[in-house]
Amino acid sequence: MIAFKNVILLFLILSSCSNGSMKENDIDGFISKFNNENFNNLKGISIFQRSKGVNEIVYAVGRYGENKPLYFVEFNTSQKRIKNISRSLLIQNSIPDYLTDNEITNAVNEIRKYDFYLLSVDSSENVFINPYRPNEPAYYLRLSENISDSIVRKGYVFNHYKDNWYINDKN
Repeated sequence: MIAFKNVILLFLILSSCSNGSMKENDIDGFISKFNNENFNNLKGISIFQRSKGVNEIVYAVGRYGENKPLYFVEFNTSQKRIKNISRSLLIQNSIPDYLTDNEITNAVNEIRKYDFYLLSVDSSENVFINPYRPNEPAYYLRLSENISDSIVRKGYVFNHYKDNWYINDKN
């Protein structure tokens, strides 16, 4: 019982030392790793992890910036393959397919390659990335060119960090 209390006390002490915010070294490391990464094969595509189970991840895929129903993709993690591409929302709304199976598969392969929770690339090749937490907006924004100290995209304020990288001010 005393050992259990000591473990709990140690956990509380260690967790109180962390303020939950990203350290500058972590941000710089991420930027360094992905600064020259080419995401152009996802131009105009947005994909994010919707849910995760023991052997399955469900991704939502759509065109970036378009107000169309999303495709839901079931990915089997043990078999490392797409199990199903659901078009149910498109059918319910009488919307014809706007992405090919190849585009959807490519988007899933890309987000899995990087192990991100969200990856979107707009038509200007600006890249939105959330590598940290599911069901949250982009943490990083890499603009195709540096334009200002802060920028508003999709209702979120991104503050300039360095070069053409911006960080969501909510994080």
